[in-house]
Amino acid sequence: MFKFTLQIVLEVRERFEKIKYKEYSAELLIKQELENERADHLAALRRAGQNADHARTTTRIAAPLQFHDHFRQRIQELIVVLDKRLREQDEKVEVKRKELVEARRSHKALEILREKEFGRYQSDAVRLERAVMDETASNYHVYGR
Repeated sequence: MFKFTLQIVLEVRERFEKIKYKEYSAELLIKQELENERADHLAALRRAGQNADHARTTTRIAAPLQFHDHFRQRIQELIVVLDKRLREQDEKVEVKRKELVEARRSHKALEILREKEFGRYQSDAVRLERAVMDETASNYHVYGR
């Protein structure tokens, strides 16, 4: 029966790879949420601009335009903050991606070692089986008559 000598190490590296994948996925999720929030702010800014254009044509009161101007400034400040957070999150995602690649690489290396060891085990088993069959055939030929 085949037994890989580094099976425990392989299992540990496999679990480590899964942990790194979860961490990478979590960072990607945070990045996606930030991108969605930024897109929502941009959409709100567009809608507010359309409303301000409509207010310019329908009213002569300055208050709606002042509200729009303040709203636009606030949203633009939020977008600047979100852009900074997105750049930071991109860096975190890249770090987690590199860690995941390294974990996959070390796990794959052990899998390749396991496959090679299994191949040697199979060839040894075939060689041993042939030797037993040859001996059996030889004994049958000598003593079977």
